[in-house]
Amino acid sequence: MIRDSKFFIENPYGRWVRDNLFSSSSSAFLTFFAGFMVIYSYRGIVGFILNPERMWTSVTYNMKLYMILAYPDEAMIRVWLSVGLALILGGLSIGFYNSGKTISLGGIFQKLFTISAVIAILIALAPTNTNVIQNDGSIEVVEIIPQDVRMLILAPSLVLTLAFFFLRNVKIKNLFNTAKVNLTYFGLIIASLYFIKIPTISLDSSGERIIPDPFLPIASTTYIPWTILYVGMLLFFFIGSLLKNRDIKIMARLIPISWFLCPLFIFSWIFKKPLVELNTVFSADIPSILVFGIIGFLIIRFSDNESVGVYRTPINIGFLVLSIVVFLLPLVFIFKATMVLLLLLLVVSPAIATTKEGKRQLFIVWVVSLFVLTFLIRGASSDTMLVTPTGSIFGGFSLTWLLAIFGTYASFPLGLALALGRTSTLPVIRIICTGIIEIVRSVPYITWLFFASVMLTVFLPEGVEFNLIIRVLILTAFFSGAYFAEYIRGGLQSIPKGQYEAANAIGMNPFQRIFLVIVPQALRTIIPTLVGSVITSFKDSSLVAIIGLFDILRIGTSVIPAQSQPVVFIGRNLEQLVFLSFFFWVFTFVFSRRSMKFEKRLGLGER
Repeated sequence: MIRDSKFFIENPYGRWVRDNLFSSSSSAFLTFFAGFMVIYSYRGIVGFILNPERMWTSVTYNMKLYMILAYPDEAMIRVWLSVGLALILGGLSIGFYNSGKTISLGGIFQKLFTISAVIAILIALAPTNTNVIQNDGSIEVVEIIPQDVRMLILAPSLVLTLAFFFLRNVKIKNLFNTAKVNLTYFGLIIASLYFIKIPTISLDSSGERIIPDPFLPIASTTYIPWTILYVGMLLFFFIGSLLKNRDIKIMARLIPISWFLCPLFIFSWIFKKPLVELNTVFSADIPSILVFGIIGFLIIRFSDNESVGVYRTPINIGFLVLSIVVFLLPLVFIFKATMVLLLLLLVVSPAIATTKEGKRQLFIVWVVSLFVLTFLIRGASSDTMLVTPTGSIFGGFSLTWLLAIFGTYASFPLGLALALGRTSTLPVIRIICTGIIEIVRSVPYITWLFFASVMLTVFLPEGVEFNLIIRVLILTAFFSGAYFAEYIRGGLQSIPKGQYEAANAIGMNPFQRIFLVIVPQALRTIIPTLVGSVITSFKDSSLVAIIGLFDILRIGTSVIPAQSQPVVFIGRNLEQLVFLSFFFWVFTFVFSRRSMKFEKRLGLGER
């Protein structure tokens, strides 16, 4: 038999093909059938994309609309600063957490061989013709990839494939840092934006479209910002490497905290450009920091006092009731948010402030948290100085990202609290948390969106008002939090009873037992489920189009297909739907791949 030939026995690639694709007759049948379906689907997709009826310039021309909707042109520097802050933080993280892993030159050529081979195969399998439906209903066969064009692209691809195939076996001792290689790949992607040319809609001095559309580089108008951002990313990569070499251990804590605060800072200050009034800062913010700073100091100071410890439970209940009352009263929002932070301090201080050094560090964290929380809330709660036709600076991808990030930020701690409450031995807390979880999960997300749009304001206290985006964020946090709670509860139930007994045996208090022993193990077991829930939340954010918000889906299905000025794109729905499908697929694919690497690093699924 062919599968028993010398090639399939001695060659490692041949053995892989034999063992995984042609191990039996049924396996061979499935291989051929799946291969046929993949090739057939690929040729159909390429034929659809290259069909002369498609107007992909409706996507490229409206890319700014997709990303930031009607964000003012004069404030575009703020968009670039937002992207730059993320890239700079990424470069710093890559440099500081660089594991030193290396790759040989042969390994690099192996990857390049794989890429060039895939490109060559895709070019070879691409269809030559496609069907075009004429106005009279007849079907015309149109050539989309002429043979000379195919060979012009295929020949260099084959040459590179053969060159990389032989170069990958070259024995060169030089090893390259993987992080630097990946940054080089990213730089090549940025550089390709300067050289790859696509049809670009251009208007003459009279506002008329130039026909035919000239071929211009993708980054023909943005090559300066992209160059500056990439150089900044490289600079902070070397700064991160320098900090690692000097063993600046505090950066191991500051970088994750910076990643957590980065989106909050971007959306509340950089992207928004808030109008901050100094009298509000002096009359509300500074007094709030001083008052709660003193209260926090007293809590930390007397947290280990035995006479106070006797009344710890009544004090905690009293602060909980006081927080609810403060939330219902028409007070400044900063007071309400700080009361929640104060409740958290009440819970953690007995476990941390047990020594003089512990008290000092906890007080420093408390003061810094007060300043950061006040700073972020002041920016988020202030009116924006930017004026847009839609009345909101958030739209398109910026709105989708806002809902996804803040929904996750709020829903995860809420879900953790609900999960712990549902497993609590206190009947009142268990019943309340169970009721919230079951009520929220029993109603579809779309219904909750309509509730946020129409009815939520009725249930808010008098004088408390939120715009539609904030109301959607609140409902999204509760909806995702209810599902997170059930996932976390499943993780908690998977922890053996011996872990609780071991924590009690070494003298841990309930807070230390839960958050230092039980919760980390529970979260580790449910990481795939949590990532799946985050991906679902990201995709579900497109449902806000139903209640009138201009997210990326509504722009693609309602705004662009109705454009008639300065270029007519009326009825161009298919192109937008294909682009949106690819857009969501890219982000969900990246999320899932990063999750798989993180799970592998933690050793999930291994014994």
